[in-house]
Amino acid sequence: MADDLTLGEIRSELQHLASMACSIERPKPTRINGPGHQWPGHEWDLREMTPPHGTKEKVWVIRTLDEQEAADGLVYVSSPESMYPGLDFVPLYASDARLLAMALLAAADHEALGVPRLEDRRKAG
Repeated sequence: MADDLTLGEIRSELQHLASMACSIERPKPTRINGPGHQWPGHEWDLREMTPPHGTKEKVWVIRTLDEQEAADGLVYVSSPESMYPGLDFVPLYASDARLLAMALLAAADHEALGVPRLEDRRKAG
């Protein structure tokens, strides 16, 4: 980020980004596991687009736990590259999961939508 940005410009951009993030509809869980389930809570299956010459379906599984003594404020993620996809999970603190989600959103917006950096907008304006 450019060193000559004013605090007002930075605040304005942060408000704009936060409003975009809050206005995007969040995906509904794929499954809600009840209290009798081994892992009670919400699960989301995110299927990647299959590459042109690919044959393997790639699925990410994101899980939360409803049991507070077991949940410990963690979000569990299983990627297609896990040793056992859908069974092997990496725990992330909720705050780290949010940072990861926001970084992915920012990167996707930059690449897919051509959202410029704040300093690039200032030079163009």
